[in-house]
Amino acid sequence: MGLITASSINFDLPPTNRVIGYYIYDEEEKDVTDIRDLLVDDETHEPRYAITEIGGFLSIAGKKLLIPWVSLVKGGMSRMDINCSAEHMMYTPLAHDQLNPTRAEEESIHFHFNAEPYWINDHEEKTEPAPTAKPPVNNTSIENLSMEDNDTK
Repeated sequence: MGLITASSINFDLPPTNRVIGYYIYDEEEKDVTDIRDLLVDDETHEPRYAITEIGGFLSIAGKKLLIPWVSLVKGGMSRMDINCSAEHMMYTPLAHDQLNPTRAEEESIHFHFNAEPYWINDHEEKTEPAPTAKPPVNNTSIENLSMEDNDTK
C-alpha cells in the first residue's frame, strides 16, 4: 500500500471527496488554509491526508502540512472544519517527504491531531478471518443418526 496525490493520477474521486480548493476552518470559525491536494491510498483511492500550506505571505512559501483525513469534517459549501486552533495546526509535525511519510511520521501526525490512524482499521479488516463452512465429515444426515449408532463405533 502506498500513497499518491489525487491530482497526479487520472481517476475521479467520489463527490464527497472532491475537496481540493476547499477552505479549512478552525474551532473559532476562522478560515486557516485551503486544501491544495489529497494523499490517497494508491489501491483503494481512499483519502488519507489533506495537503495544505499555512503561514506563507506575499509569495513566500509557507509550511506544508499533512492533515489526517479523519480530522476533517465537511462544514458546508467549499468548507471543511477541524476541531483545533490555527496555532495547533502550526505545530503539526512535518514529514521529511510530504508525499511519502514514514510510519513514524504518520503516527506523530495522527497523535498531534488525536486522530485514529487509518492503518488500524485497514489492518483489522484485512486480518479478520472470513467465515468458512466446514464440509461434513460424512454424508449421513442428522435424522438418520441415533445414540445406538455412536455406541457401535
